[in-house]
Amino acid sequence: MTEPTEVSFKPEAPAQPSKPPAPPAAAPARVLPSPEEIGEWIHGAELPTLGALFEGLAVAKFDVLVMQVRKEELIPQHWQVLSDHTPPDDLAFERLPEAERLRVRYKDQELSRRRLHHLRFGWRELGGKRPALWSVPDLFAAMRRILEKKLPVDWTDFLTAQRDVWRDLTLPFGREQLEILWACLDLMRKNTKK
Repeated sequence: MTEPTEVSFKPEAPAQPSKPPAPPAAAPARVLPSPEEIGEWIHGAELPTLGALFEGLAVAKFDVLVMQVRKEELIPQHWQVLSDHTPPDDLAFERLPEAERLRVRYKDQELSRRRLHHLRFGWRELGGKRPALWSVPDLFAAMRRILEKKLPVDWTDFLTAQRDVWRDLTLPFGREQLEILWACLDLMRKNTKK
């Protein structure tokens, strides 16, 4: 017979308190364009960071920015936008004179397709209203609807295409809209940093 062996109980070392999980890394700050860069963009320069003003922006924050623009009286306090925004067929957009002018302006087919694609989002949201007839309030109404629906728009391409539509107009209306947009973007940039 074998001798019974005693089993001795050794308690495990107390568990070390686990380190709290590291907080998620903060999202990198958006690189906003400077007021000088916005001015150069208004006059035709490319500005890849322009879209950062609106990327990831909630509708409520956009509304606050537009309200501040109205408060500064850069655009009318009360403006009427088309309530019906059921667009006609996309072929109608392709046939617009301003769409054709943008194709000629850009020369690069990929750039042209990309910018027209994003401008079409606004055209649809404004019920097929021609971009050449948009005012800055129309532009903001289209942007709000795009944000509200979370449509995949590239803000730099969208805004640059509309800027170029206004730059191609021979009447003073286009120049006036560019001046208003410049002042609005500058104010929105300042208020986005807060």
